[in-house]
Amino acid sequence: MYGYIQICKPELKFREFDEYRAHYCGLCHSLKDNFGTMGQLFLSYDLTFLSLLLDSLYEPQSVRSVSRCIAHPLKKQPYIHNEVTEYSADMCMLLSTYKLEDDWNDEGSHFKKIVGKLISGKERKIKEKYIKKVEVIESELKKLDSLEKDNCYDPELTASCFGNVLSEVFAFKDDIWEEELRELGFHLGRFIYIADAFDDLSKDKKKNCYNPFIQKNEHDSEFIEKTEDLLRIMIAPAADAFEYLPIVKNAEILRNILYAGVWTSFNRRKNEYLNNKENNKNK
Repeated sequence: MYGYIQICKPELKFREFDEYRAHYCGLCHSLKDNFGTMGQLFLSYDLTFLSLLLDSLYEPQSVRSVSRCIAHPLKKQPYIHNEVTEYSADMCMLLSTYKLEDDWNDEGSHFKKIVGKLISGKERKIKEKYIKKVEVIESELKKLDSLEKDNCYDPELTASCFGNVLSEVFAFKDDIWEEELRELGFHLGRFIYIADAFDDLSKDKKKNCYNPFIQKNEHDSEFIEKTEDLLRIMIAPAADAFEYLPIVKNAEILRNILYAGVWTSFNRRKNEYLNNKENNKNK
């Protein structure tokens, strides 16, 4: 997945970081248990956020355990397992298969095509499990593909398609919290799409791939400022939807992500663009 909905580690307390990592490792274990080692390749910060969010909201019965893994062979790491980590793993795998297909179409990556074929059987099982969700997700992705093929340069229009995808993913249950979870997912999806387009602009220009900002100069200070304003407009209602939810457990970790962590990648790329502009000016 994209990986934009992440923590701002310097602003977390040690116990908060440990709790976040337990959810991250929990998602990793669920991916391995359900989809094998291949599934772990699709571990995502975005879906870790979903797992943490749903766990904090619904507080399901959980199993806490410790285990060694390839990433941590010497010291056992704590992890959490429950119905939420299972659901998040399914959504992580589902969205990753669509991302692999999109990358193959855009970049012609044979590696990603091979990986996609290797997990195709697991993909079918997930689609059979979440028929209604898959119908909505595929419908929105088809709309997005059509807009991209038509070279739509209205980023809000294309971003809304991906927003609708995450809206469906965030709707864990048909209950009183569904509307707010959908709202949160929709605006986070829009934010992710725009952040990803900004992040990939230089690469997409070189590869002649679609990008809603392709006509923009990535080193233009005004363009960067307008993109940042657009992202703020998109993340604000996501934060509002979150604050409406009756979440106490892990609330500060979730706020860390929504108010600070989501800006990590954007700020890094923004600084790179501005520094390159300054360096070119001084040559």
